[in-house]
Amino acid sequence: MISTIMLSIKPFHSTRGCLSYLVSDTETKDAVIIDPSEEVSLKDYLDALSESALTLRYILETHTHADHVSSASSIKERAGGLIGRHYLAPSKKSDVLLREGDEIKVGTHILRVLETPGHTNESVSFLTDNAVFTGDVLLIGATGRTDFQLGDSVAEYESLHDMILALPPETVVWPAHDYKGRTHTTIDEERKTNPRLQWSKEEFVSTMDGYHPPKPDLFDEAITKNSL
Repeated sequence: MISTIMLSIKPFHSTRGCLSYLVSDTETKDAVIIDPSEEVSLKDYLDALSESALTLRYILETHTHADHVSSASSIKERAGGLIGRHYLAPSKKSDVLLREGDEIKVGTHILRVLETPGHTNESVSFLTDNAVFTGDVLLIGATGRTDFQLGDSVAEYESLHDMILALPPETVVWPAHDYKGRTHTTIDEERKTNPRLQWSKEEFVSTMDGYHPPKPDLFDEAITKNSL
């Protein structure tokens, strides 16, 4: 768990590399959960809320995930909170439709919505204090694929360079996936070491347009259930 300016960030890392986060104001005890997954026990999320006497205000999705089933609805049933997704997300189970510049209060803190399309057309990031939750747009040492879910390599390049990399270099990046057990990096580290961020726009678009790795194991199930 990492605390910064009375903001606590607790990551949950599934065995298949999915990352979700419990973000809370340590003073007011208000909390949000970002990108919850059924690959993490529902009990783990609920216990974390209970152990710190937190009140869940929001359950937020950075995008419609294609490799795991969201547990947003299950968490809402047990712990309350409003489900927030981008207004273009296919799911109709949203209490709050998010757009660029929207602000979500977490106690005395603000999560600001950044529209960062590219991995999907409805990808968003959440910026607060010195931290940004990037979903699959920016990963540790990589970026999200752009070959399904209305992905767009040009849009992803622009999201990365015009939005995310424009943040202060010390900003901590919390992605939605990592397959090496890591949970966070920084803008400065990614700018210096992420090979995809070294490419020109033309190189990035050409390479990502031609990048077609196998679809995730749970693709059909995840897309279907997460779009309900």
